[in-house]
Formats: sequence, C-alpha cells, structure tokens
Amino acid sequence: MEEEKTAVCNSTGKLKRVLLGKPTYYKIMPLSDIARDLHDEGVKYDQKTWLKDYAEFEDVFVQLGIEIGWVEVTPELPWQASTRDFGVNTPDGVLVGRFRYQERKGEESVAKESLEKLGETVLPKQITRGCVEGGDCFWLDEKTLIIGNGNRSTYSGFENAREILAEYGRRVFVVEFLSKWNHLDVIFSPVADKLAIVCEDAVPDYFVGFLDALGWELIKVPAEHAYKNEINMLALGEDKVLSFRGNRLNEMLKARGLEVFDPAFTLLPAAGEGPHCLSFELEREP
Repeated sequence: MEEEKTAVCNSTGKLKRVLLGKPTYYKIMPLSDIARDLHDEGVKYDQKTWLKDYAEFEDVFVQLGIEIGWVEVTPELPWQASTRDFGVNTPDGVLVGRFRYQERKGEESVAKESLEKLGETVLPKQITRGCVEGGDCFWLDEKTLIIGNGNRSTYSGFENAREILAEYGRRVFVVEFLSKWNHLDVIFSPVADKLAIVCEDAVPDYFVGFLDALGWELIKVPAEHAYKNEINMLALGEDKVLSFRGNRLNEMLKARGLEVFDPAFTLLPAAGEGPHCLSFELEREP
C-alpha cells in the first residue's frame, strides 16, 4: 500500500486528515481528577448516549471535508475514543508513545496496527522509557515540540522523545505543571496561527516567556475554565476551531475573528474528553 503523507509540523495549520475512534465501549475510569469525581459519584451513560454525543463531533470533520481514518476499537480498551494519547505525530511520521496507567496500556499497539493498515508513516523508534502521552504534546513550529510533565507524561519519557527526535533535527522542551491538571491540553490550547489560550494560574512563568519569545499571542484565562475542560479545543486551520456547545470561551474566540464549531456533545467534555483529546492529526498543512 502506498504510504500517506503522515506529517504534522505545527498545531494550527489546515487539518487535512484525522484519526478517530468511536466511543463504542467507552466508560468512565478514575484516571484524572474530573473522571475520578464522576466515577466516585457513580455517573454512567449508556452506549447510545455516548455515540449520539460523538456523532455531532464527528460531523464537523465531515462538513469540512477532513478525511477520517479509524482506530479499531475493542471492549478491552474502553478509552480508545481518546485517540490523542497513544503518541504524537511529527514532520517525519508518528512517534508512538507509552501510557502511564495500566488501564490504557495496549492502546498504543492497536493504534500502531491501525496506522500501518491505513498506510501511514510510523517512526521506527518509539517511547520505551518513562511515559509520553499525546495530550501533553504540541508543535510550536516545525522544529519545536513541547511535552507537558504533569499527571501522565514523565520526565524520562520527555528525555526519550528528545533523543529520538534529535535524529530528525527536532528540538523538544518540557513544560512542568501540577498533576491535578492531568494533560497539558487541559491548560493550554493553540487555536490559530501564533494564538493560544492558556490558564495562567497553571503553567510555569518560563513557559509564558518561552511562548512570548517565539511570537505567540496568549489569551489568558482563569483556572475555572480548565476545571470545566473549556480550554481543550482543536485548531482546524484557516482561523477555524473546534469547541463544543456551551463553552464560555466560544464568544471570546469569535470576537477574535475565529469561526467556532460548537457541536452539542457536552457529555464527553464533562467526562474530561475535549475535542483535542478525541482527535489525532494525521496531516496538517505547513
């Protein structure tokens, strides 16, 4: 099979292809503060509800003509809908990561098999030390990847990624934050070219300074938006961004001239699964 142009060198270029996984077997597991609270409260949703919720999210990609590839989902891995986390795409192909928690181990192997069946490019080396999850990863430019070090990705995983990507001329930096925020995409989200939302209370000062040095404009918001998973968005390129209905940041982005897609899939974000969590870019324009 001819290989696709599997490449991502930024976080905001026009999205051409994406990897998704239907929440067919989704269930709430206590792997983050949000999910833990729901789990402790005994909150449950049936399969039909999850799938109905997800269909509106999926429809945005269909509307925009973004090609969808699918992960093969299995009942043994109930969080596969969160396709973001098994690794990170790079300008040279997908770097397969490594999960921290036992409940998610195995997703990376299934995702890798799915990518290979689709004819995608997967880097020959993958994370074997520590942990790296995609929800902690963003490209700031073609040569610069950041990896969050909070609840999921570890410092040794960051070092492993830095070693692997150095072979391709890429540089990798770590962003440290409190574990309660789970992934970096809960507190930081690029939404358009050189424009990002950031929870100033949650990220270190050096990260804000680093972004400023690279020419990023920041929309600074308080922690209440992170608690509601409202920062977790997906830039679609061409000043379009995927959010969800009821997100209080939507009007702020519209005022900046962005076109906001807001499907009514509120149950998944309430469980900690935002648009960024639920998608893995296969190809973006430079």
